Formats: sequence, structure tokens, C-alpha cells
Amino acid sequence: MFPVVIALTIAAVIGYTAQVTGLCMVRGVSDWIKGRRLRLTAILMAGFWIYLFTPLMDYQNHSFLAVYPFHWSIPLGGFVFGLGAAINGACSISTATRLSSGDLRMVLTMLGWLAGWVVLIMADVEPDLRRTTYQLGLLPWFAVATLVLASILVYWKFRYRWRMWSGIMLVGISAGCLFLYEPAWSPSDFVRDAGLNLMTGTSPSPSFLRALILLSMLLGMTAGAWHFGRFRWVLPAGGEIGKHLGSGLLMGIGSALALGGNDFQLLLALPALSPASLSALAAMLAGIWLGARLSGHRALGQEQ
Repeated sequence: MFPVVIALTIAAVIGYTAQVTGLCMVRGVSDWIKGRRLRLTAILMAGFWIYLFTPLMDYQNHSFLAVYPFHWSIPLGGFVFGLGAAINGACSISTATRLSSGDLRMVLTMLGWLAGWVVLIMADVEPDLRRTTYQLGLLPWFAVATLVLASILVYWKFRYRWRMWSGIMLVGISAGCLFLYEPAWSPSDFVRDAGLNLMTGTSPSPSFLRALILLSMLLGMTAGAWHFGRFRWVLPAGGEIGKHLGSGLLMGIGSALALGGNDFQLLLALPALSPASLSALAAMLAGIWLGARLSGHRALGQEQ
């Protein structure tokens, strides 16, 4: 029982911190365009904090780190996902944070996302790639040293941004710890598995523990929104229904082709330097940038 309580507490910390820091890849691209590059840098580095747990990964089994070969459909999926995220104004994690802040438009996004996954599965288009065995080597020690030095530099030179940097760092550390306990805890994984099990029977039903972890994370997000006065109900206007359903559909199709949304790519696949993940994230960034241009957004990502 004690490990479950610890896992739920960590999930709540992830949710609260993600809400407070504005952890959003879409917003990170927005900041980058405006010349503020620290947020996106912190987001792209967040998953590598999992290497703090290298001894435990060796002791248990680090096979949950996903390593897939490059396939043309993966960057295509990443690009489509990024396009949808830009139109939606939120990526995987920030869709959950905005929903937890009372933005009910994100329900439409999630429904569209689920539909996109189902369309790809039923059309048998999702790539079936074999993952390879991941060898840790010296990468963990190099990554941790780089992250520690980067954190010292940020505190010394960009102290006014330290709260944001340290918050995203805390999410990365907490996510790494939670992955050791439940590798499939991420929101996009849960929505995918639950929806596919319900509608097609091609995926096992998510465990009760995964549901509790997701609920705990959402409660943490809601607590963060409430504490900082960001919670307010937002209902979709008539013209926004198609927008969020459509953007969610693109995100669902894209994440299916890319073998996961940006939460999976950033926190689990990228730390293993998976060729698939590297190509997916690069394409996601390109899709977010282009999607913002096409949708006429003045600002990418809603201020958290």
C-alpha cells in the first residue's frame, strides 16, 4: 500500500508543478520565437533527469525506455501532431492542465484525439516497429553532469527564470521516478488504451492503479490552478467545437503514427536517444511552428 501512496503523491506533484510552470511544448515554441529560449530548452531536457535513477534502472529492468528505429511515418506523425497541437493551443500535458483549470474545450480535443487513434488502428496504418534493447553505457553520467551544470548556469545567469526551470526539472525528476513504478502512467497512454479497449478491444484495459495515478495528477493540476487563481470555467463557443475536435483528431492521428504524444516522446523515448523519438520531436516542433502560422495565432499556448 505504501508504494501506491508514494506513486499517487508523485503524480499529484507532477500535476501541480506542470500547472504552475506552464509546462507546454506549444508555449515553449512561442517563447522561442519571441527570443525567450529557456522554457523549450528545459522541456527538451526534462526527460533526461530519469538518469538520476540509473542504479535503480539497472537493478530493476530499464527495458521500459523505448528505443525504436527511424521510420518515415514517425516524423510524419510528429508533424501532424504538432500541427494539431498548435491549432488546439496546447500539447498533451497542457491539454490536461487546461482541462483541470476548467477549460471544457479540452474535452473536445481529447475526444478528437481518441477518434484519431481509433481511425489509425482500424485502418491498420499504425507502424509496427520492433523496439531494440537499450544499453545505458556512459550516457546517464554525461546527461546528469550536463543537466547539473546547466541548472547551475541558469541559477547564476538567469535567476529570474529559476522558478520555471526548477519546476520543469522537478517534473522531469518526478516523472522518471514514476516511470520506474508504472511505465504507462502518462495521460496520452491512458486515453489511448482506455479508448481502444472500449471501442475496438485491441488494447488491454488500463489498470485501476493507472486510473488512480491519472486522477491524482489531474487533482494536482486543479489544486495548482485553484491556488494561483487560474481556475475558471470555459465553455466552447459554437465555432470552436469543430476547431478542437479537428485539432484533437490531428493530434490523435499524429501520436498514433509517431508511436506516442509529446509527453511519451519527451519523458520516455528521448532519454534513450531513440532515432524515432528524435525525428518525431523535430517534426513536432516544425508542425507547431507551421500550425501557428496557418491558424493565425498571435500567441502559441495559453498562458498558464
